[in-house]
Amino acid sequence: MALQQLRDWLLAPYYTQAAKQKSGAESYAAYNAAYNAEHYAEYNAERPQPQVHRRLLVISGDVEFIENTIDVLLADLPGQCRTEAFNENQLKGKNRKVLLGSERDMAIFHCHESFSPGNFLALAGTITHGGCLIVTCPSFDKWPGQQHAPFISHGYKSSDSAYLRRFITLLLDDKHTAIHTLEGTRLPNQVTPYLNAKQNMDYSDADQDSQHLIPSLFSSKDQRAAFDALSEQFEEDNMHTLVAAPRGRGKSSLLGIFIWHLLNEGQHILLTSTLFENVHSVFRQIDRMCEHNKTIKGDSKHPHVEPFSSSDKNSNNVLDKTPEKKRCVGKGTVEWVAPDNPALFNGRCNIVFIDEAASLPIAVVLNITTNHKQWLLSTTLQGYEGSGSGFIHKLIPKLHAHLNESGDKSVNIVELHTPLRWLHHDPIECFINKACLFDTGGESSESFLGGDDKGGYKTATAQLAPTHSFSDISLSKTRFQRLSETALEDVMKLLTLAHYQTTPDDLMRLLDSPDLILFLLYQGGKVIGAAVVNEEAGENLRDIAENIATGERRPKGHLGAQQLTLMSANPALATLKYWRINRIAVSPELQGKGFGTFIVSTLEKAAYEADIDSLSTSYGSEDKLDRFWQQNKFVCVHKGEKANKASGETSVLRIAPLSYRARTLSSEVASIYDAKKKQTTYDSLSASLQLLCVAKLRHFIAGYRSLDNIWGEINAIALCDSLHPTSSHPAPLFDVLSELFDNQTNERRSELIKLLQQPRPNYDSLSDTLKTKGKKGTTAALKEIISRFIIKLDMAD
Repeated sequence: MALQQLRDWLLAPYYTQAAKQKSGAESYAAYNAAYNAEHYAEYNAERPQPQVHRRLLVISGDVEFIENTIDVLLADLPGQCRTEAFNENQLKGKNRKVLLGSERDMAIFHCHESFSPGNFLALAGTITHGGCLIVTCPSFDKWPGQQHAPFISHGYKSSDSAYLRRFITLLLDDKHTAIHTLEGTRLPNQVTPYLNAKQNMDYSDADQDSQHLIPSLFSSKDQRAAFDALSEQFEEDNMHTLVAAPRGRGKSSLLGIFIWHLLNEGQHILLTSTLFENVHSVFRQIDRMCEHNKTIKGDSKHPHVEPFSSSDKNSNNVLDKTPEKKRCVGKGTVEWVAPDNPALFNGRCNIVFIDEAASLPIAVVLNITTNHKQWLLSTTLQGYEGSGSGFIHKLIPKLHAHLNESGDKSVNIVELHTPLRWLHHDPIECFINKACLFDTGGESSESFLGGDDKGGYKTATAQLAPTHSFSDISLSKTRFQRLSETALEDVMKLLTLAHYQTTPDDLMRLLDSPDLILFLLYQGGKVIGAAVVNEEAGENLRDIAENIATGERRPKGHLGAQQLTLMSANPALATLKYWRINRIAVSPELQGKGFGTFIVSTLEKAAYEADIDSLSTSYGSEDKLDRFWQQNKFVCVHKGEKANKASGETSVLRIAPLSYRARTLSSEVASIYDAKKKQTTYDSLSASLQLLCVAKLRHFIAGYRSLDNIWGEINAIALCDSLHPTSSHPAPLFDVLSELFDNQTNERRSELIKLLQQPRPNYDSLSDTLKTKGKKGTTAALKEIISRFIIKLDMAD
């Protein structure tokens, strides 16, 4: 009986809707008119959906119980109900892209093997009005102990997921979530009634064309106001704009409408995003507009829809879909190009659009925008894409500064708040905001970003009493699992500000990683600063220290300790005990007043008392951060060659040794870094560094180290041969190349040496010179050259 009641609850919106459709054309037309106010822009009026809230159903139990329950619930579904099932493997990594731009009435998320908050959020975002997200999982008492966490560092174990225990508590406390277990069934206390579509959408009769009685293009007042603002900015040659919104607010639909409007005015537009799939919904909206509309009539700021007829096929404004990534309307064109396409940097278009801008490196976004007179960025504020306040606080001020240099302008902020894919106060969205600790700004907040009346950028800040006094502050050591819900929320707000991209999975890592320590800075009982510390190396790496030193093993976690061990090829560095400062954050309004330094110095004392050998930190290099760590006497011992894909910054590793043993070994590491930075030639290295150089090259030949990893050593040898062609060095690389290229031209040999002298490998040029195919073939050829070099070196010794 309980299962039948659950099925009735699950399918009620669809059976009720079917009954509505059978009740007669008159009642159907009345319902459809109200519904179309929201969805006309999607041109989906032929498939009306129930105007009820989305639902969340959790089925907890063993696999057999789950399968039997699903079979009963989904037997003989109504024809209009679209349902799909997914597991973690199907959505793992890039596979999650299958969800982009898709919608469904029901989705089943099987979580018996593992659970990813990001996948949960992504799938939830595809559920439409009246639909249901069904989550299946082990019994609640067993689920936290069965979670497989791929991020747990080597040597640590996690037999219980604090994240899932919190997640289960939230599910049980949420009165809108239905739960079905072997013990019984819980349905929401109140049956959600059908809602008035126009009232829900905050849409008034004034938004319809009174003459033709045709719904407006726009799905909400938000969209219409945003369109008006964008049109005005473009006309005033002042489009330096960020369009931001949580998911499901019609951001892609708005972009499609606005692009269609610009195409009708003959504008040439470039559109870019991380992947072409990200903008499918934008192009679909443009296609719908062109297929169902002949032209924009009346005031261009307030376009209206007219039915599409066969005579429109001969109009100049009819869609030209060739090629797939390009659309033409009259004389206007819009084309998607990849973020590295040269067309984005020559400024040869009227305007450039960057969709999901927070998923691109800061350097890329800045490069594109500074090369165009008018640009528009759009991004999801909170989601599995990795967007968030880090993007707002790191990129937008840089854009703002650039605009100030070029004139008295600022970044325009346009926001969408009204949900379109679901209704106001949606139970699933409310649950997600609570589970993921998304800072929505509160129900009464008018802005997520704190824009001023003129639309200019203004950082939103909390109200704290600024102070220079350290008498009323304290630093305490704890674990994430011990925090209250309020404290956890405060800490996550701080940490999100300190990181460019923050995803829902980050909260799970913080709560479930047993190697994490949390230091909290309090002022008058309020958290104003935080530091996340990873415990690294020591006994956890002792058994594999030799393998780490050669490059043979890359265990999970221990980022700083592994880097130090690998660059020194010294296993002793893997057995030291480290505290790596993962993130450090201070409330924005209190930064620059010494609180960050107070955290570091206090943390250093705690590390010394805990018998820690060394502190370390790894971060994206920028002037402000570099100065901070230098002032706190953290020595740079490694700097990456490639910029981080998210932030565009180059990673830096710094250490602050505490024990005598650590200070001795750190001086060795510092000399290695110094030699590489100065591009010291092989014959100018000390005897110990020459031995280290050869050891690393042997690891490369054995296949333990990559070519990128030992490029500095090859570089030192190549520079030695170039600068000292008549050197008495016993086995210069020049001799090896002479043997290998005995029947080749001197030019080819010289060209190879020049390539080996470059600061980083150019694989294409190396492949051409060595006559190899691809990176693998090039690496094999260089292994042969280095092998001969070492043989000659051994013979000389």
